[in-house]
Amino acid sequence: QVKIRGFRIEPGEIAARLCEHAWVREAVVVARQDRAGDKHLVAYVVCAPEAGSDDEDGGGLAGALRAHVSGRLPDYMVPAAFVQLAALPLTPNGKLDRKALPAPAGAYARTAYEAPRGAVETALAQIWAELLG
Repeated sequence: QVKIRGFRIEPGEIAARLCEHAWVREAVVVARQDRAGDKHLVAYVVCAPEAGSDDEDGGGLAGALRAHVSGRLPDYMVPAAFVQLAALPLTPNGKLDRKALPAPAGAYARTAYEAPRGAVETALAQIWAELLG
């Protein structure tokens, strides 16, 4: 169990939801710190050969997996990054080698802009825009 932004999260539950997707053979979710010291969830997936991707960097796969998990888990449990691997790294004992998992190179999720909905969100957006310039 890990704690991120005040929420207690069970990475195994997220990995189990990812494994329900037809394209995913294996998955592991870990909490990683970025350079600023913030913790983010990173999902490492081993995909089936038929896994689809509509671009070279796997953005289509990440989008499909994000949508799959978003429909089954709360937003705070959706991984910030998805890394596709050919196989999960193992120690000589056959256990997952967490230290050998690659850091996501700029793979943290960039969500699309969502316009404010309703009067309250519009007012808050205007206040933040004025404060931030």
